Amino acid sequence: MGIIRKQTIIGSLFSYSGALLGLVNTAILFPRLLSTDEVGLLTWLIAATMMTSQISSLGFGAVISRLFPYFRNKENQHNGFMFILFCVGILGFALSLIAYFALTPFAPGYFNSDSSFNLDYLFYLIPLVFFSIFFNLLDGFNRVMYDAISGTFFRDIVFRLIVLVSLLLLGQEIIDFNQLIFIYISAYCLPAVLLFAVLIKRKQVSFKPNLKFIKPDLKKIMINTSVFGLLNNFGNKIAAQIDKIMIVGMLSLGANGIFTVMSYFGVLVSMPSRSLNKISSTIIAEAWKKKDLKTISKTYAQSGLHQFMVACLLFVGLWVNIDNVLQIVTPEYIEGKYVVFFIGLSNVVLMLSGISGVVIQNSPAYRKQSLFLIIYAGLIVVSNAIMIPIWGIIGAAAASFIASLCFNLMKYLFLLKRYKFQPLNYRYVLVVFCAVLSYYIAYLLPKQDSFIVDIIIRGAIVSLIYIASSLILCISKDFNDYAKKLIKR
Repeated sequence: MGIIRKQTIIGSLFSYSGALLGLVNTAILFPRLLSTDEVGLLTWLIAATMMTSQISSLGFGAVISRLFPYFRNKENQHNGFMFILFCVGILGFALSLIAYFALTPFAPGYFNSDSSFNLDYLFYLIPLVFFSIFFNLLDGFNRVMYDAISGTFFRDIVFRLIVLVSLLLLGQEIIDFNQLIFIYISAYCLPAVLLFAVLIKRKQVSFKPNLKFIKPDLKKIMINTSVFGLLNNFGNKIAAQIDKIMIVGMLSLGANGIFTVMSYFGVLVSMPSRSLNKISSTIIAEAWKKKDLKTISKTYAQSGLHQFMVACLLFVGLWVNIDNVLQIVTPEYIEGKYVVFFIGLSNVVLMLSGISGVVIQNSPAYRKQSLFLIIYAGLIVVSNAIMIPIWGIIGAAAASFIASLCFNLMKYLFLLKRYKFQPLNYRYVLVVFCAVLSYYIAYLLPKQDSFIVDIIIRGAIVSLIYIASSLILCISKDFNDYAKKLIKR
């Protein structure tokens, strides 16, 4: 437990530091140093890479996390597991290459009026996808080697620090955009190289095959696990990245640049849920193993309430300061104001559902999560196709909210019907009341000349009223007990 706690704390620290660096890069420096087209190009390349590389990993990440214990044998180089991992990676990359060359002729029609601007950069997808596939696989392997930190550090910290430095160099006109994009792509590929070097240093890399170890029963389980892992990856990445892909095809690179920058503010609402999901996964998995439905139900209910409380506070603090947020970015981003609203609201819904996905993923009915993810991805594609032509990037954000609402409602109803887990009660209504009250009072405050001072004052008032009203109404006993302990200190 000492190792798990230590790595959870350090991993969370890296994640939040990475999020701060991402905020500086994406929300502050991108709008000031790059055109919307240039921002749109960079973010489109990463979106296309993330979606392709996850699918091209062929669901093998699920095999690593679920089935590696069957292979674990340090003296026997883990029975040739690394050899299988690299074979899967090469196969996945070969399939992505076929897709690349098959789809490239359609690129001019897809990019419309932007074709002269970006077609020369499509080649970067090849190294990006290659290194991303192997980062995904090696990071999964590194985690089952009891190191959940290195991959997070390389991707969240090292990559973003290099991007930060390159943006500052661009701002000083030491490099141009073509050099920036080369550094950006190289930095994105670097974590896979560094992670591979770490594994070599620990002598955890061996390409010696041991195919005899894989008996027919194990082979069947591996294939089934990969299929469901592939479906999960497909649903997850389609849901997370398809809006950017569709915005470029249906609108422009510039529209994607605005959407990406403004949606980043909304995504910050869900940051606290990432650490909780990682921590709770171990607890829920152990409870399912013991068939301890009482613990699962209690953890599910508490996580939903506490995440909803945090999400509402962050969302209200963000939206009451939205005019100040618009002063951080340049004027052309103002049209993305309601992107922040809908993306933020969709993340409130995500937090409201608590750890429902973790509960289903670790349950005997874990295959249902794959079904829900596929439906979720389909909802996003359909709703984007309908709403982007009508409302542009606002339509894409609204589509994300509608799909998120439906997705989380499906998970809620499934757990309610199958296991009688009911996390909702009157306390959620009280949370909404506290959120509305704090927003209304902060909204009535006079505008300050300095937008930074205004952010601080409104943020402080929202926090004070929200926290005070939550304590008075005793929405969460745990929260009240924690507050009493702080006061006694």
